[in-house]
Amino acid sequence: MSSLETDLAPLRIPFEDILLATNDFAEENRLDEGGIADVYKGLLLRSEVWMDVVIRRFCRPCPGLGKIHFLREIHTLYHLKHRNIVSIVGFCDENDEMMIIMEHAVNGSLEKHLSDPTTLTWSQRLHICVGAALALRYIHTNINHFGSHHDIKSSKILLDKDWEAKVFCFGFHVSHRVVFHYTSTYTDPDYIKTGTTGKKKSNVYSLGVILLEVLCGSKATMEVVNQYASQMEEIHYEEGKLDDIIDLNLRKQMCTHSLSIFSETAYKCVKEQPYKRPDINQVVESLKEALELQLKHENLVRLRVIVV
Repeated sequence: MSSLETDLAPLRIPFEDILLATNDFAEENRLDEGGIADVYKGLLLRSEVWMDVVIRRFCRPCPGLGKIHFLREIHTLYHLKHRNIVSIVGFCDENDEMMIIMEHAVNGSLEKHLSDPTTLTWSQRLHICVGAALALRYIHTNINHFGSHHDIKSSKILLDKDWEAKVFCFGFHVSHRVVFHYTSTYTDPDYIKTGTTGKKKSNVYSLGVILLEVLCGSKATMEVVNQYASQMEEIHYEEGKLDDIIDLNLRKQMCTHSLSIFSETAYKCVKEQPYKRPDINQVVESLKEALELQLKHENLVRLRVIVV
């Protein structure tokens, strides 16, 4: 047994326990499938406490993810400690399996709520975006220790019972070629051209695509991203001209100044040239400002209603 396996031994969960937790991977417990892993919910007994968990079961064989890469990934995930990053409960590597067991975010992923303006208000969406950006800033601040993260997308931004963003950070030790194969919409166009990833600025691009999804209220495609960037270049954030690409129900909730800051931030993040994109600190501060302005706007609206 390697020193890495010894270090991770307390996190190892028997395969039998996972079968019990998922009722033998019953179809009704499947949350998602495709790409490089299937995802299940389960009820796991851990240290005499029943826990709601999510099990990510990787395909076998999984391209670019050998056992040593998998164990390194677990080691990295375990040491990520941030309120906006999903905590892992353990892992299983019995019977050639590769499974990650993590805390269950009961409200699912941001991706599943994008197109429903009744589920998430504009201010909630802003709050979630701030949380996701804070998680990325934490990773970027510690990049020399953790490495870079290749898999930023709306399906990996999970939402807990309080609608707080919890980023599932997988992809530190998997080849970026493998990850990008499954996440092309979020892939830095500079990587597509040059074959090299800019790490931090590539993450910023992926986050920019997510901001665009939040703004439009739908999952982005390459065509939508390109169209948005082109339109923003043309209109220079002029008021009223963004309405064609924004979900109408969301637009009714938005403070104009908040929208302006948010849309400009998204636009800068998806710039084709990495050097033109902001760093993650600038993104965090801009999103915080957009949220603060939106909350002030909503408070003023409530006060007007009370006065009337």
